[in-house]
Amino acid sequence: MRTVLFIIGLMLLFSACKESEDYVYSDDSAYLPMHEGTVWIDSVTQITIDDPSGVYDTLHWVEKTVVDSVQIYDELQRFYCSNYLFDTSASRWIIDHIFWYEKSKNALLKFEQNKIWLELVFPLYKNTNWNYYTYSTLADTAIRSSVYEVDQLNNILGNIYDSTLVVHHHMDSTLIYKYTDQSFYVRNIGFLYREKVSIISDDPDYDYTLPIEERIKTASILKKRRYYGQPQ
Repeated sequence: MRTVLFIIGLMLLFSACKESEDYVYSDDSAYLPMHEGTVWIDSVTQITIDDPSGVYDTLHWVEKTVVDSVQIYDELQRFYCSNYLFDTSASRWIIDHIFWYEKSKNALLKFEQNKIWLELVFPLYKNTNWNYYTYSTLADTAIRSSVYEVDQLNNILGNIYDSTLVVHHHMDSTLIYKYTDQSFYVRNIGFLYREKVSIISDDPDYDYTLPIEERIKTASILKKRRYYGQPQ
């Protein structure tokens, strides 16, 4: 009898271990370590290409965000932030607008310039997906953000991090178009980088054996890199 119970116990233990391997759970707060006084700088590059019109433009700007205050309401946290743009002519930061994040046990919302964005959903399980535009006029879109990786080793911008979160916002490619949009977070640091690429290559005269990046008709490329701490 004891032998039978022992075997059943092992079977239940094995079953529980196997089930847990199907999910990867992360302490989501570690990927969003905001507090009052947190400061970050976003370096943003926007590349626009329209080959038929001969347009090849690159814009670059920097933004500073300061978490001015944090309000806690039961299980809800609000992080009130100020956004600044750098005025090169005056060599100083000029306030641009105010926004806030609202974090509950289920989601992270961003309220900015009369729009609401569903940034993340919790807990952070691999393959969890959500509609970033849930609270906007684009709510009926079929595009979904999803957790591609969580708590995984990754090389981001040439640096190795042992615990990262990768979110895919839109990943779709064919011979005539390419849409990639993904964000990278690092545990105990926060959001680090986002790259959004949209390429159209539908000219019948193109050599379709070439990578789409080498036969661009039109393209929009946005890169945002974040640095933490007060700038000098």
